[in-house]
Amino acid sequence: MKLKSIVISLVFFSTITLSAQKKDIRLNFGFQVNMPERFFNPEIGTFNEKNAGFGLHLMPTWNYTKRLSFGLNMEYACVTEDYVTDVIDCAHILSFSPTISYHFTNWQIRPYIGYGTGIYHLTYYEPAILFGVHPLVGFSFFDYLNLSLEYNKFFGNLNIKPENEFGNYYVAIKASFSVGVMRSEKQKQEK
Repeated sequence: MKLKSIVISLVFFSTITLSAQKKDIRLNFGFQVNMPERFFNPEIGTFNEKNAGFGLHLMPTWNYTKRLSFGLNMEYACVTEDYVTDVIDCAHILSFSPTISYHFTNWQIRPYIGYGTGIYHLTYYEPAILFGVHPLVGFSFFDYLNLSLEYNKFFGNLNIKPENEFGNYYVAIKASFSVGVMRSEKQKQEK
């Protein structure tokens, strides 16, 4: 029974992977590990190795050319800062940002860079909605697995106690799966 389940799963994922190769409108989804400012700056308060977090993201993309793509990054991030007083438990952050990415090669493993700007909604903090940016670097494996490193910076002063104990940025290490959704009119005309 186990072998039958494994074979069915492999056939299913192989079919998805093969069909995803032919479509330029794709859906990327995955998980991430978040590291707050304190992780990189031990001079802020008392540094603690427990500073981290997790997140989920969803990003529909359009591969305009083989190297240039546009997307809308929608992300939930929990950024934990374990301070001595434990006042800051987890900063819940929702972000929506249009993103552009450039792939350097057309190989099966393709390095890329990107940049996005958008809004960051921080729950339980004032101001709740801030403008932000997120430059990124990563690798795309066979157009169905992306690994990236993203720097998320939002602008504005947050009203957090204790003061100055949560920076306005975090770094996300992301793993994304990419599934082809449909062909655009541009791709249909090229055939």
